Amino acid sequence: MPTTHLQQGFNVNEVAALLGLEVRRVRKEVEHGLFGSSSPPRFTFADLVYFAILARADSGTLSLSTRKKLHALVVVEARRKRAWHSVEIAPLVEVRVDRAAKEAAELVREFNLWRKKLVTKDTILGGEPVFPRSRLAVRHVGGMLLKGLRREEIREDYPYLTDEDLRFALIFTRAYPAMGRPPEHQAAAR
Repeated sequence: MPTTHLQQGFNVNEVAALLGLEVRRVRKEVEHGLFGSSSPPRFTFADLVYFAILARADSGTLSLSTRKKLHALVVVEARRKRAWHSVEIAPLVEVRVDRAAKEAAELVREFNLWRKKLVTKDTILGGEPVFPRSRLAVRHVGGMLLKGLRREEIREDYPYLTDEDLRFALIFTRAYPAMGRPPEHQAAAR
C-alpha cells in the first residue's frame, strides 16, 4: 500500500540531505518544471521517491524527457490504492519504484524517530537541538562530519554517540543549516 502517511511537504534541503544529493541537482530538476510552480518548492513523498531513484541512477543516463516520464509514472504509482510496483520507462528498462519507495519510507521514518529524541529548549544553547542528556549541539557534530572529520575521531570525544546519531546528525545539519549572518569571509566576497 502506498505510504500516504508520508505525504508531508519536503523542502529542497531535506530532499538533498536525506538522499545524499547535491542541492543544486534538486534545484535543477525544479527548474525543468517537474514539480509545479510553488515557491519555495515543496515535495511530496512521491517526489522523494523520484529523487531516491535519481540518486541511484547515473546522472548522464536519463534524458530530461525520460526523467519527466519517470516522475509522472512515480506520481501515478503513488496515487494507486495498492502496493507500489515497478514501472517501465523504456522498452526493456524497468525501474523498481517499489524498492525505492520502501527505502525512502524507512529512511524518513527512522530520521523522524531520531529527531523526536533530540532536546530543544530555550534554556539549552539558545534553543539549538542537542543530543539527549548532553549540551552537545547536533549541528556541531554534523559540522565536524561535513568538514571531513572521521566518525572514529568524533566517537573518541563523544563515546555516547551512536552510529545512528552520527548518520542523522549529518543529514540534520545539511537539511537545516544554521540561520544567521554568513561568516565574514563570505560576506566580504559579495
